[in-house]
Amino acid sequence: MTKVKLKTLIKKNRIAAKLAYKFREKRNAIIISKYQKLPIDPNKVLFFRADGGYGDNPRAVADHLRKNHPELELVWACGGKQYFSGVPTGIKTVVFESEEYYKELATAGVWVCSSTLPYGTKKRKGQLYVQTWHGDKFLKKIANDAVSDVETYKRGMASRKFCEPELCDYFVTGCEWFVPIAASAFGYNGAFLRCGMPRNDCLVKPDGEKQAEIKRNLGIEKDVKILIYAPTFRDYENSRDAVSANIDLGKILETLEEKYGQKWICLLRAHDGKALTINHEVIRDVRFRDVTTYPDMADLLMISDMLISDYSSCGADFAIMGKMVLMYQDDFQQYTTKGRTLYFSREESPYFTASNMDEALEIIRKVTEEEIKENAKRILDFYDSFESGCAREEVSKVILDALDGLKRESLRPEET
Repeated sequence: MTKVKLKTLIKKNRIAAKLAYKFREKRNAIIISKYQKLPIDPNKVLFFRADGGYGDNPRAVADHLRKNHPELELVWACGGKQYFSGVPTGIKTVVFESEEYYKELATAGVWVCSSTLPYGTKKRKGQLYVQTWHGDKFLKKIANDAVSDVETYKRGMASRKFCEPELCDYFVTGCEWFVPIAASAFGYNGAFLRCGMPRNDCLVKPDGEKQAEIKRNLGIEKDVKILIYAPTFRDYENSRDAVSANIDLGKILETLEEKYGQKWICLLRAHDGKALTINHEVIRDVRFRDVTTYPDMADLLMISDMLISDYSSCGADFAIMGKMVLMYQDDFQQYTTKGRTLYFSREESPYFTASNMDEALEIIRKVTEEEIKENAKRILDFYDSFESGCAREEVSKVILDALDGLKRESLRPEET
């Protein structure tokens, strides 16, 4: 039996899952305690993101610190050695939950993370933990909010817990809407950094040269328009492949080309999955590019001209650029009964929403550029968004202040 299959079986059994989490918690606590005998390094910052690769909010902060503060030791915890090559030179790599990872965790002055930490994690006096999460403007319910009302998700999460309330010093957010969600979903009632999401800085202030570079690296011609299709995963599927059964992306591309008189291509982005499938088949048309393994979604949003998603928070991120966002929800009934319920009803939703292809094509054909911009603003207003474009700098300042505090503390004479 493979390791992956064993993990799946354990997760499906509540008792086995609970025992496994308890074992991990005790094991991790023992390992961390061993390395907590070492001094804290006031120049070291440890980063970790949800899927282990170099991207998301932690990447944006790490890039800023790497460029502006080369004196710091930056450590990136990867989900596996296969991710090491994607981490820039100058940043140390360790495998998440390895012995070396726990040593770095115990001795780093600051942690920056976009998902939950391992059970059993202990924080020392003087260490700072900044939680950025991997989104803050949700449609679908998350964490404890999702556990309460959908049985499929409840089974998978029954033995999980979120350690942020007792460990986290700051939760980063780009909207006021998220503050009560942090309390209900994570039990977090601590301090917030209301500065925007670091990964969204590039959407607030797009860099033309960076956009051109990303397109070149992806082999996309300069004047080609880009549609990105980025559905979220389904909790009730046997895999994390994203499937949207009845969407005809080829027809959508044809409609866009007819409307705008320009060539369009489509980027396919599965959410934390393998290969994105449509009608359970991988699209092989030359007009489509599978970018699921591309390390950072923010780069892909920055170069795109239109987004189609379903229940993902990337829609609100994309709205920052004032461009077209369409939520294609052809499986709404199934998703909200077998997967997760949403934080608001369809009637309350600020998004352009389609239940089938006819509705999607009608919206695309009829919507004006002015209506697109108005809708993007409505989405951001709905979440009470305050993306600043300077979140990287704001988070970095908090990190540097904490490290300076550790340095001052280490210079104090020992008490006798």
